[in-house]
Amino acid sequence: MGSGGQLFLAGNDTAPADAAALPAWLARQRPAGQVDLFGGAYWLHAQVRNDSNVAAWVIDPNDTLIDLVDLHVYGPAPHAAPRTLLTGYQRPHEYLLHYGRNVQLAPGATYDILIRFSSPYYARAPQFGVRTQQDYRKLVAKENFLMVASIGALLALGLFNFFIFSITLDKASAYYALYVLTYGLAWAMTFHVFADLFDWHQLQLHYVPFFLLPVFSTLFYMHFLRLRDYSPLLYHLSKVNLVLPLLLLPSCFVALSYAHTLATIAISIWMLLALICGIVVWCRGYQPARFFVLAFVALILPGVLILPANLGLMPAMVANAQLVTLLGGTLDGLLLAFALADQIRLLRNNLEQRVQERTLALTLSNDALLKAKEHAEVVSRHRIDFLSAMSHDIRTPLAGVIGMLKFALRDQSVKGRTQEYLRIGLHNGVSLLTILNDILDFSKIDAGKLTLETVDFDLLALIGDAAGIVQGQADAKSLLLRRELALDLPRYVRADPTRLRQILINLLGNALKFTANGEVLLEVRRARTPPRRDGRSEIEFIISDTGPGIDADTLPRLFQKFEQADHSTTRRYGGTGLGLAICKELVELMQGSIGVESRVGIGSRFHFILPLHDGSAPAADARRPTRQARHACRLRILCAEDVRTNQIIIGTLLEGMGHEVTIVENGEQALRALGTGAYDCVLMDGRMPLMDGEQAARLIRDGGNAQFPIPDAHIPILALTANASEHDRQRYLACGMDDFLSKPVDEALLFQKIDAIIDLLLARGHALPPAVPSGDDTLARQFGLDDASTTETPAPADPMTAPVHILPLAGLSPQHLQRIAQAFLMEAPRRLDLASHAVRDGNASAAAAAFHALKGSAGYLSRPTLHGLCHQMEALASNGQLDNVEQFLPQLQAALDVARRDLETQPGA
Repeated sequence: MGSGGQLFLAGNDTAPADAAALPAWLARQRPAGQVDLFGGAYWLHAQVRNDSNVAAWVIDPNDTLIDLVDLHVYGPAPHAAPRTLLTGYQRPHEYLLHYGRNVQLAPGATYDILIRFSSPYYARAPQFGVRTQQDYRKLVAKENFLMVASIGALLALGLFNFFIFSITLDKASAYYALYVLTYGLAWAMTFHVFADLFDWHQLQLHYVPFFLLPVFSTLFYMHFLRLRDYSPLLYHLSKVNLVLPLLLLPSCFVALSYAHTLATIAISIWMLLALICGIVVWCRGYQPARFFVLAFVALILPGVLILPANLGLMPAMVANAQLVTLLGGTLDGLLLAFALADQIRLLRNNLEQRVQERTLALTLSNDALLKAKEHAEVVSRHRIDFLSAMSHDIRTPLAGVIGMLKFALRDQSVKGRTQEYLRIGLHNGVSLLTILNDILDFSKIDAGKLTLETVDFDLLALIGDAAGIVQGQADAKSLLLRRELALDLPRYVRADPTRLRQILINLLGNALKFTANGEVLLEVRRARTPPRRDGRSEIEFIISDTGPGIDADTLPRLFQKFEQADHSTTRRYGGTGLGLAICKELVELMQGSIGVESRVGIGSRFHFILPLHDGSAPAADARRPTRQARHACRLRILCAEDVRTNQIIIGTLLEGMGHEVTIVENGEQALRALGTGAYDCVLMDGRMPLMDGEQAARLIRDGGNAQFPIPDAHIPILALTANASEHDRQRYLACGMDDFLSKPVDEALLFQKIDAIIDLLLARGHALPPAVPSGDDTLARQFGLDDASTTETPAPADPMTAPVHILPLAGLSPQHLQRIAQAFLMEAPRRLDLASHAVRDGNASAAAAAFHALKGSAGYLSRPTLHGLCHQMEALASNGQLDNVEQFLPQLQAALDVARRDLETQPGA
């Protein structure tokens, strides 16, 4: 149509009404020699004749972006109104990514086609053609495939190289990814991808990516080609590609008609400079540059054919120049990817060689250091483990020795030299126990296993307790121990009272130990520091003495472990040298600071500051029920417990609270009882033979099974177990139990839990009978216990030295305790035999169950040794560590023998 048509400048006039008026209308138009690339509106008139037998045709405007196109088809009748077809960038397209419009042209007929087109700019002179619809569809399918494949390839290359950059942090990969993504975006906008798919028309943004192309590409090749090293001159010249496009980019918004030409100039300069840089660097020996040169040759070849036509310097030489340029750019992106891969290969080879050389050098120089480090770590770890283990193992029998010596000194028949020998032995035993405690504390601190508690306590009372503990030491040396407490001290604070008491006793004890005459003064006051933002008060503790003092050379290492002021100190005064180190670690754990000032011959002044929150008076233990407290309602309670000792204790406590209790020995019996009788709640032990508590609880919540149907699947279930960790608690709640109570059973907690169950049942609408008078003691008779006095026997002061006995519980008479002791004596050896056989047979689960049962009954003993061993061995068996369990069996047997011996010698046993 272009070769046989007439081009006119378009004004505001409209197309003629019919073909008869067309000649006169054309005579009034101003002819145009060619299309101005800086934009404008034009009329194009052409006459076409359909000499074929095909009637379905397409009028196709192409080869450049055209904003608006109006197609008027006149004929074949001279007075018929024209058919008007609309297309262009701003209008919907009949063919995806193409401007073509369908038109019917009768075979053998002649038509006048009048086209009005306008645009702010033209990339090149637009072409108009007429094709059959069949041929046009094939063309559209082929070109769309090439467009989508090319843009998709560029997108994939960009994303992949962003992934490479995230691993290698190589800037060249990042700039390459930005370059190919920008290239794909530029051509996607040129081919109207966003306009056709998303109805997004922003003509002024079309050339923004084209202006950014030279910027990202230049950043890429400056890093990739190492231009600063291979050619500093070209490196500086290439900065033109960074500045010029950015300076010209605003033309997209203020001078859109010129943006295309300006972008063409910037791109031409960039491609020429990039090609020159690649050739120069390649010639200077950088091999990856060869792929770079090939890539830009692939990009420039279409440019040589197309860019001069864009500037109007020569006629168009190829059809659909934009698609050809896109294909060239895609090939450029692929070849640049090969260039990056070649660079990575070269770098890898160089790095492998350098790494081998460095590795050899480092291996030779570091072998000795690694061996020394490993040896030091092993020694340190073994030391901590050894100190912790031995301190525990030695302290237990030593506590027994001290207790026996104390009992011996109470004997009125021991007098004279024997009494003095016993007193010296007791003094040495207490000193040894203090040393062991220091070693254990420091090993915990050193291993990071020491934790602090935070509770409210009476600060003044604690200071008095600490001073009272060391008062005897002061009296023995005729020293004055004074306290000066500031009037504005808070009475109650919140911190770790045990560790604060330990620090005070340690520092006061040191001061008294090293002071021969005079006094030791404890001052406590608010620190003279600005108030803290977190609201804590800084309390300063000062311990001054009139001892020999410490020289200036010793002060810097005084708080180090195993340090004392003088090597003769240990021989003269004893101790490990750990006391001050422990004090320093504890103070710092409590976020405080500690220091010392001393003058030889005058004395020393130790001081530490702790930030303490103001506390409140600790509340009295209101949850403990009064003696023989009973609930208002009487429950029918089913208790599933396989240990006879625990059966007696739990049953007696519940009956004392006014409830009717039925005892069963495993989960299967519990299911049978629930299926045949009516109960209000269940106390369920965790580990039992035949069926454990978890299995039984799940079956209850599921309504039982065919053998044991459960009428009430929502009956409250209280877990009752010797496993008292948070993990165990969560496990029991997860299987359907409502609450958790650990053994040995705390009567106050048991009372609370049952009280909560009563509230729950009443809220559900259950009718509960009132409690019967306290004279009803059916369960006591069930176990052969008569009514007796409930007078409590006070517990011995030291459970590690006193004979083992059943701990007194509120509501249990001496006859109850005797019956519990008899049950323990009968049951405990059998449990230990079961555990021993399971260990020898390699049955870890059976061993763990046996230790668990023995642990539950041992929890009611006054001495915790047997309970602790059972807990430790249960954990080992649960983890399958039967070899370690077997090592502890002699200790467990010995602890059980001691407990049996003491229980058998008690009256009534």
